[in-house]
Amino acid sequence: MKFSFILLILIINTNYCHFQLIDSIGKCLSKIFCHGELLHTVQMSGMFRDSKTFVDMPTRYSEIQVLHKFSLIDRTNFTELQQFIEDNFLPSGSDIVTAELIDWHQPLSFLTRIKNFNLRHLANSLHSRWRKLAKKFDDTNLCSRCKTSAFLTQNAFIVPGGRFIEYYYWDTYWIVEALLISGMTQTAKGILLNFFDILQLNGFIPNGAQIYYLNRSQPPLLIHMAYAYYKHTSDIEFLKNNINFLDKEYEFWMNYKSIDVFKNGEKFTLNQYRVVSDKPRPESYKEDYLNGQESGNASQYYSNVMSAAESGWDFSSRWFKDPMDIRTIFIDKIVPVDLNSILYRNEKILQEFHLLLSNEQKANKYKNLADLRHKAINSVFWDPVVKTYGDYNYEMDKVQTKYLYVTDLAPLWFNVTPPVDDEHLLKRYKSILFDYVSGIPASNINTHQQWDFPNVWAPYHHWTVDYLIRSNRASQALNIAQRFVNTVYCGWKKTMNIYEKYDAERQGEYGQGGEYVVQEGFGWTNGVVISFLNSFSNELIPSCDANTENLSSKTNINHFLFANLGIIYFILNKF
Repeated sequence: MKFSFILLILIINTNYCHFQLIDSIGKCLSKIFCHGELLHTVQMSGMFRDSKTFVDMPTRYSEIQVLHKFSLIDRTNFTELQQFIEDNFLPSGSDIVTAELIDWHQPLSFLTRIKNFNLRHLANSLHSRWRKLAKKFDDTNLCSRCKTSAFLTQNAFIVPGGRFIEYYYWDTYWIVEALLISGMTQTAKGILLNFFDILQLNGFIPNGAQIYYLNRSQPPLLIHMAYAYYKHTSDIEFLKNNINFLDKEYEFWMNYKSIDVFKNGEKFTLNQYRVVSDKPRPESYKEDYLNGQESGNASQYYSNVMSAAESGWDFSSRWFKDPMDIRTIFIDKIVPVDLNSILYRNEKILQEFHLLLSNEQKANKYKNLADLRHKAINSVFWDPVVKTYGDYNYEMDKVQTKYLYVTDLAPLWFNVTPPVDDEHLLKRYKSILFDYVSGIPASNINTHQQWDFPNVWAPYHHWTVDYLIRSNRASQALNIAQRFVNTVYCGWKKTMNIYEKYDAERQGEYGQGGEYVVQEGFGWTNGVVISFLNSFSNELIPSCDANTENLSSKTNINHFLFANLGIIYFILNKF
C-alpha cells in the first residue's frame, strides 16, 4: 500500500486569524475506493442503499484488472453494471472476521457489585456483546494483488456495530474505558498498539480503519485512552515505550489543524477541524455529490462536510449558517469549543506523563501550552454578556449562543475554570440537562440532523456525569446517569438491541435523522452504560414506562435466558 504525502499550504489572513490548509496526509490513491469513474458510476447508480457498502467490498482481482474490466462494460446499463460488481468484488467486510478475545471472562466481581437484579442482567448482556463486536482483519481469502480498503492491523479491535464494521477513532475511547472495567486489559492494550501502528504509518490517526478516511481524523482522544489504560494498570513500561506516539499525535493537530486567533490584542493558537477536498466522501458519495451540486460551490461543500465528519458531529446545526439546510455548512469558519477543550486536557495529561518519566523539560513545555490554552478558552470561547461558552465564528468574531448545544459545556468537562461561577452555566443549560426522559439531547433545535434535538448520545453523558461528580453534584450526576441507563435498559428489554443514539422524549426508542438508518451494537453506548453501572452500582434502579413494561411472557423468558447465558454456563461448569 503506497501513500503520497502532499501538502498544499495556503495562508489565509483576516482581521482575526490565519491558518494553514493541507490537502491531505497520507492521501488515498485508489481509483476504486477513493476517487475515479468507477466509484462515481457505482455510487450514483443507487445500486446500494448505503453508499458505504460498496467501498467496503474487497476486489476479486488486482485494481488494474478491475479497472480494465470496467472500461469494457456499458456503464449506463444497470444490469451489466450490477453483474460487473458481482463478478469483480467480494461482499462488504469479507476481510473482517470475528476475533477471539483471550481475556474475556465473566466479570463476577463487577456483576455482584450491581445491586439491582435487572441491571445485572443488562451488564452481563453488554459484557457478552464484546465477543460479538470483536473483530480482526484477515486477508487470507484475498488474492495477492487484490485490493481492500481496510487497514490490516495486527491486533483484535472492537467495532461500533451495524454498518460500522471497522474501528473508529473517537468511538474507541469509551470502548477502552469499559474494557478496562471489564478486566480486559490485554484487549485494550492491543487496541492502543493498533493506533500506534496506524500513527507510525500515516503520521496521524484517521477517522476510521479504511483508506478512504485518510484525509481526515476525528476528535483526538488517543491520549485520553492511554491515560485510562495507565491509570488502570500502572504500566509505566508501556508509557515509556509509547510516549513518543502520544507526542506525535499532539504535534499533528498543532502542525496541521491549528489557527491563530487574535482577540483583545492577543494572539492565541487554537485548533479547528479542517479538511480540504474537491471530491465527495467515498462512503457517502451520492449524498455529497447531489448536495454539492446544489450548494453553489461543490469543492467548498465537500471540504466542509469532511471537516464536520472529522468533528464526530456529522451533522449538526452547529456547522450551518441556516440551521435547517446542510448545504449552508461553514465549519471552515468555526473554531470548536469542544475540540480545544479536549486538546487542553491532552496538554495536561502529557504534562503529567512526562513528569512521571522524569522528562521535566517536556513537562514544562506542556504546562505552558496548557496555561496558554486555558487563557485562550476563556478569552475566545466565552461570551461575557450571555455568560456561556460556545463555538467561535472567526469570520464574525462572535461566540455562537443562539441555540443550546451540550458541547458548550466542554470546558467544564476538561477542568477549565470559567470566568464566573459554573452554576451560571448549568442554569442556562438546565432544560437540556434535566428535562428529558432519555437523557441529554445534543441541542435544543430540531433540524432532522442526527446531532441535534431530539437525539441523545452516550459520549457527552459520560463527560457530563464525570464533571458533576468532580464538582460535588452527585445527585445531579445520578439523575443524568439514571435517565440514560433507563432508556438503554428499557429499549434493550423491549427489543434486545442497544442503539447508537436514542430519542430524548421517547424512553427506549432509538433516535432519528442523519444519512443512514439507526445502528445497533453499539460500542460507545455499551461502554458508557458499563461505566455508569460501575460508578453507581448501588444507586441505579431501572424504571420503564407502561409501553415498555407491557411485554409478553415469552419475550421476557427468552430475554432472561439470553441475558444470563454466561452465568448459567459458569454455574454448570462450576458444579
